[in-house]
Amino acid sequence: MKTIKYTYSLLISLVFLLFFASCKDDLSSLDTNKLSDIKVDTIGQSTLSVFQFDELVLDPKILGIGPNDQLTYEWTINLEPWSTEYITIGTEKKLTYEVGFVPTNLDRLHQIVLKIKDEKSGVTYIQDWPLMIRNGIGEGLVIVETYDNQNTDLSHIMSPLVTPDFNQEKIRTKIYSAANGTTIPGLVNSMIYTKLGSNNVLLGGTSNAIFAIKTLDYSLGDQNEKLFYAPQDSYGPEKLVNFVQNEIMIHKGKLYANWLQISKFGLPFPNNYNIPTILGINNRYDYPNISLNFYSEEKGHFAYQYSFATYGDRGMRPVPAATVPFNPNDLPNKQNIAAGISNQGEFIHILKDKSTQKYGLYILSAGGYDSENWVPTPSVPKKFMDLSNAPEIDQAIKFLILDNQQVILYATKTKIYAIMYSALSPAYGLRYTVSSGEEITALSVYLQADYPMVNRENFSRNGKQLILGTYNGTEGKVHVLPLINEGVANIDQANIKTYNGFGKILFTITQL
Repeated sequence: MKTIKYTYSLLISLVFLLFFASCKDDLSSLDTNKLSDIKVDTIGQSTLSVFQFDELVLDPKILGIGPNDQLTYEWTINLEPWSTEYITIGTEKKLTYEVGFVPTNLDRLHQIVLKIKDEKSGVTYIQDWPLMIRNGIGEGLVIVETYDNQNTDLSHIMSPLVTPDFNQEKIRTKIYSAANGTTIPGLVNSMIYTKLGSNNVLLGGTSNAIFAIKTLDYSLGDQNEKLFYAPQDSYGPEKLVNFVQNEIMIHKGKLYANWLQISKFGLPFPNNYNIPTILGINNRYDYPNISLNFYSEEKGHFAYQYSFATYGDRGMRPVPAATVPFNPNDLPNKQNIAAGISNQGEFIHILKDKSTQKYGLYILSAGGYDSENWVPTPSVPKKFMDLSNAPEIDQAIKFLILDNQQVILYATKTKIYAIMYSALSPAYGLRYTVSSGEEITALSVYLQADYPMVNRENFSRNGKQLILGTYNGTEGKVHVLPLINEGVANIDQANIKTYNGFGKILFTITQL
């Protein structure tokens, strides 16, 4: 009798093992992977597929189980492809699991294992599936945020508002910590999307580090000394800027320019200036006559540089003197407030007088070219405007110089104002007020990551919407504010889109 029972038990176990081993269906989808009905079918076996940072949802239908069976469930996944070390990711019949592992190669897949134990009989049934993790992070908005005011995490938004030819919404929060198991130490102060060797990366900096994050899977790449030809006394750029075939870094008042796709950072440009982080860099694709323009607070004048290229003129010089509308060679006792470039190449600066506390707008030309001697010529002053009457400008925490219209936007902690400077005198207007209890922490104009360095037709929303970050003490929000009425930059209040669930937003950038 014991032999018969034992044989019967083995037969039942074998039936269930064969049943589970044969019950694989095509489970891949764009958003989630559902296993709704397991059937005895050896046709159509496939690999589970899920995008990184999406939820994997499996709800197998268990057949052949008696009504009185006492079943427990355990879902596990191995930590690395081919690894024998597993972690538990669920204990219910239905699995819902956000996959944070890095994307897999076709020949190196993870394994999902389901163990079903009949507590009454002690028999355990096992089913496993290979799992392919796909890269699901494409062109969109990168949210640089903090949850403790000490360390930084990254989130990502893909939507029709920030992703061309895309009709879904994918919001992935804390993707850096999910991919790396930890946040970025310190607060990130600058970040750009670029290419490091053959990898597309986010190049970022904190007060003591510079690092690259691979956008394929948001894993940490090279950092600090690996980005330089020789070890440095310190790391931590104050500013990073894209330029055609160059990445610009400012560190301790020195300017570095190297093409990281084929090289590393070398020595800074030799000059007699303390380079500010508020400066104008003309990074158009057509190699402008003047690449760099800035106001030197120490020397009290504007300075410029023709080129960053090794074959170009890389000397820094003071802008020549003029009498009207201002003398760029003699402007002592000013403070840098904001700087930018128009799409015509004009350099636009806002300076504050340290004595009178008055704000002024200073515009210089893009520079020219002496075709007879084959040399570029310096900028000349074009316009000055007193901005003393701009409402609450002394409380401004963010400035935006729009490149496609003669408008400057600035934000206090709760409001966004516009300065229109196309006429002889500036005009001002209130454009937006945040909800009660919220404060502005970030403001930028939406620009695709390669604009204006690549000569192509840009996304229709490029330069035509603001990305606003607010914080209410517990939650950060991203607001997409469409701009209308070119020349005055009104905001289309009826079509503002808000995304919730972030930390305190430090700033946002775009990636491709």
